Amino acid sequence: MRAAGRDRAERRMPHTWSFDYFYSLPFWAALLAVAAVVRLAGGSPVLRGLALLATSNALLLAIPGFSAADLALVWAVSGVALASARTLSRSAPGSSRARRVVVVGSVVAILAFLALFKYRFLQGLLLGPFAQVLAPRASSGVVNPLVLVGVSYFSFKAIHVVVETYRGTLGRVEALAFLNYMTFFPAFISGPINRFGDFSEQLASASPALGADLRAGGERIVHGLFKKVVLVPLVMPYLLTNQARPLDQATLLDVATGLYAYALYFFFDFAGYTDLAIGGARIIGIRLPENFRQPFFQKNIRDLWTNWHMTLTSWLVDYVYWPTVRALRNLEYLRTRPVLLSVIGMNVTFVSCGIWHGEAPHFVLWGAYHGLGISVLNVYQRQKKRIRAPRIQRWFASRYSRWLGTFATFNFFAAGLALFVLDLGQIRALLRALVG
Repeated sequence: MRAAGRDRAERRMPHTWSFDYFYSLPFWAALLAVAAVVRLAGGSPVLRGLALLATSNALLLAIPGFSAADLALVWAVSGVALASARTLSRSAPGSSRARRVVVVGSVVAILAFLALFKYRFLQGLLLGPFAQVLAPRASSGVVNPLVLVGVSYFSFKAIHVVVETYRGTLGRVEALAFLNYMTFFPAFISGPINRFGDFSEQLASASPALGADLRAGGERIVHGLFKKVVLVPLVMPYLLTNQARPLDQATLLDVATGLYAYALYFFFDFAGYTDLAIGGARIIGIRLPENFRQPFFQKNIRDLWTNWHMTLTSWLVDYVYWPTVRALRNLEYLRTRPVLLSVIGMNVTFVSCGIWHGEAPHFVLWGAYHGLGISVLNVYQRQKKRIRAPRIQRWFASRYSRWLGTFATFNFFAAGLALFVLDLGQIRALLRALVG
């Protein structure tokens, strides 16, 4: 999701989880060729891994603007993570100082790489005149996915492998499987963020269900194309930033329509991309995890996030929320106040999620908005358990209560998108129009 400060023309497509190759026949022909090559490798995990690695990297290089230098950077991050994982796997799991130095050092290095490529202010601060080398090649009309969301996803994968090796949940990380995991092209740009253990197991054993894989993969691809080609254009004219009336003259109806449209837009666009990624991977014989499970039909904002961008949510819970909570449990004051501890952990997690989406301040506000929402929900649910009145308990258990919760949850999510898609100046203009 892109940073703010764009003019109106640039905002007509606020974000799309695809690049042109998803709409080209040569890409899908190449995908079928990759599937054929990988499956013809037969029962040999090494041959299959080599075939997939070569073809995945070739398809990455076919992305407009993605150069051999970009791929070399991906391999460099992979090399750091692999070396760290190998070092950690040679010693018994524990909390020795040497192991902590390795895991902390490698995670910090990967995060520094991610920040450098993701945040332009750091590029300018640290690299000065050389920053333009890393900037998107907007003047030529070509966007480099390495400096968009792709870098976030393969960096998160690298951190996952290093941390899980440190924890002892992963054994020796094989180089061929790991490099395939890092460069697997269907999931490279925007996920889903699959886990290494599951991926390596699938790579080690060829999928025997060719017919079932082709049918299931083809069906998901059709679903994805329908969402992106048919449904996304239907809602685009109604987006808040695409409406004819300027933001400082917007009515409440304009805002409600525009934010509802944004909620549907982001769902159709991202879920459509996810369908394409899952379908493409399935044709090759790899099953990627699901990323969406009816998020707009959930009864509260926590359940919505559990079912929206599920693999990112799971990653943030595992590698931001729980480490934060475990660290704060050492403070006696928080150890005896589990709700407050959870509230702090949740807010740290969602502010981190906001920063992950972009460097502009409004992304931090968006993350804090959702962190606060889940914090209020946690307090509310704790208080709700203390209510003993049978009539009120029956209301809580009724379908009407669920319908009301679902309606309120969707509206809370949609309202928060104003903080996501508008910069601070636009937010002020919108507030003046509504309350002035």
